[in-house]
Amino acid sequence: MIEFPPFAFFYLAALAAAVLPRVPRQALMLAVPVVSCAALLQLPSDLLVSMSILDLQLEPLRVDRLSRLFGILFHIGAFIGIVFSLHSRDRTQHVAALTYAGSALGAVFAGDLLTLFVFWELLAISSVFLIFASRTKRSYGAGMRYLII
Repeated sequence: MIEFPPFAFFYLAALAAAVLPRVPRQALMLAVPVVSCAALLQLPSDLLVSMSILDLQLEPLRVDRLSRLFGILFHIGAFIGIVFSLHSRDRTQHVAALTYAGSALGAVFAGDLLTLFVFWELLAISSVFLIFASRTKRSYGAGMRYLII
């Protein structure tokens, strides 16, 4: 069986959301947390996917009871956030929000410190794009302050 990481659904949806028209994009955004959560529930407990890169043992996907619980909670939060954002026509906000949710799930399922760091930084970068998406002078200043910190 191929274990497809739950966060990958959000990244693929973010790529698709960048080019889809509004109505199909909204349908995709609503479907992604549901499909991803269903895929999470199909993953076996105590799953560990590891890979070796340059003498580093990376674990991009580790599923245990606690990470599964937080993964389900993050999927619920992502779904609620997506429902709340459906009124927006801004493609940038949709792509950044899907990337943000995927990065949060990646951090939840990270099995090593380097993978956690990578997803945490992706989380920070995507949140800056969410801040910049307002396209106001005030949001630009807030985003720049966030990047500096």
